[in-house]
Amino acid sequence: MVFGSDYSKKYLQGISVGSTMDNLNHKILNSLPIPLPPFSEQNRIVTKLEKLMQICDELEQSILESKTQNEQLLQQVLKEVLRPKELEVG
Repeated sequence: MVFGSDYSKKYLQGISVGSTMDNLNHKILNSLPIPLPPFSEQNRIVTKLEKLMQICDELEQSILESKTQNEQLLQQVLKEVLRPKELEVG
């Protein structure tokens, strides 16, 4: 995302080398300033991501449980459908 940003593109276009075609090397790429939010904001982001990852884990577990229940239900339905019918005596 950093390399694709307008900020980075402008910076790298201004510092790239080459007369026919612009080139970038490790030195140029390593000189790219990468803006970071303040540390308190980074902590807030990490806390939010951890909460979201926990929700994702819970959803994944719920999906697995639903899948298991669906498979059990399907097996039961198949047993009912494929069970030989008893002859009625009347």
